[in-house]
Amino acid sequence: MRAVVRILIAFVFCVGAVNLVASMTHLRDNGTFGFSSAQSAEIGNPKVTVTTVVPDSPAARAGIRSGDTLTYARSAKHRIIIGATVPGDRMTFERNGSPITLTAVVDEGPVPWALFIVAILSKIAFLVIGALIAWRRPRDDAALALSVFLVCFGAAIDYDTVVFPSLAVRFVSFVFLQSAFAAGGIGVLAFACWFPERATSGTRRILERLIVPCAIVALVSTIISFYIAYFARSTSGGAFASNLYLWNYLVMIAATMTALVTSYRESVRDQRARMRWVLGTLAVGFSGLAVLFVLLAFRVETAWGQYVSLTILAIPFGLGYVILRHRVIDMGFVINRAVVYTFVSLVVVGTFIIFEWLLGHIVEENSRASTLLALGGALALGLSARFIHARVDRWVDDLFFRDRHAAEAAIRRFAHEAAMITDPDVLIARTVEVAQHNARMNGAAFYARLGARYTPLHSSFPQSADLDENDPAILDMRTFHEPVDLTGGSGVPGVSAFPMMVRGQLAGFLACGEKTTHEAFAPDESDALRVLARDAGIALDSLRVSRIEQELAYLSADGELPTAIRLRLSSLLRREDGTQPAGAVGRSIQ
Repeated sequence: MRAVVRILIAFVFCVGAVNLVASMTHLRDNGTFGFSSAQSAEIGNPKVTVTTVVPDSPAARAGIRSGDTLTYARSAKHRIIIGATVPGDRMTFERNGSPITLTAVVDEGPVPWALFIVAILSKIAFLVIGALIAWRRPRDDAALALSVFLVCFGAAIDYDTVVFPSLAVRFVSFVFLQSAFAAGGIGVLAFACWFPERATSGTRRILERLIVPCAIVALVSTIISFYIAYFARSTSGGAFASNLYLWNYLVMIAATMTALVTSYRESVRDQRARMRWVLGTLAVGFSGLAVLFVLLAFRVETAWGQYVSLTILAIPFGLGYVILRHRVIDMGFVINRAVVYTFVSLVVVGTFIIFEWLLGHIVEENSRASTLLALGGALALGLSARFIHARVDRWVDDLFFRDRHAAEAAIRRFAHEAAMITDPDVLIARTVEVAQHNARMNGAAFYARLGARYTPLHSSFPQSADLDENDPAILDMRTFHEPVDLTGGSGVPGVSAFPMMVRGQLAGFLACGEKTTHEAFAPDESDALRVLARDAGIALDSLRVSRIEQELAYLSADGELPTAIRLRLSSLLRREDGTQPAGAVGRSIQ
């Protein structure tokens, strides 16, 4: 099932990305017949009422006036053209029994650049964050559900249905838009029910059972509404199918918010901050969409109704912040670099485009001065890009990852101090405490080798038993000297184990439990814990060797021992490295 969801995410992402690129490069322009209209509320009804007419347009030249009622042949072709008009489309309308044939021209209406830029940036944010979540957490059901929501909404936002002139492609675009919004609603409902962890009972478990029925209703209402709108001979049932889709979506939004409120109330203290951000972001984002759907369901036409849905633009930026700052989904390391380089690259490219535009309006085109200034500007931007990347990267780290870096630094600092601790019990207890506190784990254990078994010398897990050296995880660490994921078959508690390698042998390991935030360990956290385990193991071994040296010194001073033995002990103590041969040390420890 997860593989199918990942394929769906990849497909929708590709469709959204292709449409975005095509729209930004103006592969096709929107077409218009020269009039705007209010269409009948009954879905599929081939009748429009003219509200405004553009001067000197095909409609104006044909004598169409505001208030006229136009009808057209009920066919899929005409319905598609009305929904998405491309320059060159021809369509015959009937007014007062007289046919009027119009040919669509390029829509010369004013372009709201500010709204266009915001919509494009939001679309990019939806698609990029959704794709990165799916990439970083492919086996996390809640993460995949969130990815489905983000990618589907990102693909559907500002989707250009007139990129290609083919009627079939335009019709497929209509189906894709409505299906993507439905899939996005199902995805966010699943995320709300499964985050931060899947409920086994209570309100969220009940709401989780709505996922499949809501998906079926969305699918059925979409099929029925499209069939009636484009293919059926009668319009009967069209309004019911449309309302069913809208009210089903409102149910999904209400269930999503209810599940998130329940999760917030049931969450532990450490999870409250990120739950507040997720709840607040989605509440703001869906507020306008819910109002729009209510207006559409009750057939209320207002001038501001089409703008209230813009609240969804807050979702990618709010979720992006909470993912970076509070690590809702463990993808901070990748997002950090992706955000920095994407943002800086967009700024550099945008600056160069603006510079070129100003240059074309100030300096004579194709002149030597124009060429030199263009080359100089490009060179200056190219040389400054690395400096800008470095500064922005540092700023992003300070803003979003300060706590994580401080925790990582604390782990590395203690790893460096471990060699200075003179009490083995203090070393072992502090290692577990530092690891568990700074990595925010629900448990940790310090295991050391005693004979042929590995014993937990200090553990904060509810249960920690002695383990044989042939345990699968221990055997893996003994063989490859690398950290292991504890995924079944091993008696080591926790989710990860970091080996303590001493002179090429596994002297012990640090067992780490799941993070209290249910995230995976970030690469820098894993590296810090690896260093801590290594240095703590070496420090404990040094203390054991030091204790052995003290015992040897005591024995060498014992006058009752034969002279040959005392001389042998003295020679061992005088070795430069201060250690005994491996065999002797091993026998002494055992």
